[in-house]
Amino acid sequence: MAKPRRKRNSNRARDHKLFGTCHLFTWEGLLSPKDGYQYTTAQTYLRMGGWCPMGEDLASHLIKLPRNWMIGVRALCRAPDGTMWMESQTFDLSARKIGDIDGAYHQLRADVLSNQRTDQVFDMGWIAQTWSGRKPEDEHELWHYYYAPPEIIAQVCNDRRTLERMAGPGYSDSRKATWQQSNRDYLEEREKAA
Repeated sequence: MAKPRRKRNSNRARDHKLFGTCHLFTWEGLLSPKDGYQYTTAQTYLRMGGWCPMGEDLASHLIKLPRNWMIGVRALCRAPDGTMWMESQTFDLSARKIGDIDGAYHQLRADVLSNQRTDQVFDMGWIAQTWSGRKPEDEHELWHYYYAPPEIIAQVCNDRRTLERMAGPGYSDSRKATWQQSNRDYLEEREKAA
């Protein structure tokens, strides 16, 4: 009696399933309490449990292969009266490795800051999210608001569940001071490199 044929595993299908909706993000003003360095968070979206942190091995695999990316550079701002908002620029990168655009962050960062007074910025960072198949439609472009302060997310989305799922830490004087110092260090490094 012949054995039934088994369907072969598809590495590509597994890859699309695991890395179809992932994101990487960082904030310059939020440093690791362990070592004081800036860190990048990598997460994948699980249908049953929301965003789940990725280990280093999965995160390195995520950035090694060409993927479809939505990329945003964002500045969190606060006026003296307490009003908060986010300045940002986004673009798409189709079927490319995220490392292919290594220098783009510097230009986007400069563009975002050119639209904003630096003394009102309390943090700045970037976010990159993958997509597979057809690019997801999002009328509010909420994907790049992920891990922003709840007051800023609430300006574009009034859904409580979405707000709770996406919100990150808010304003603090220490976060602003850390970012201001990080910005000075960044500008000095860029000047030396030029």
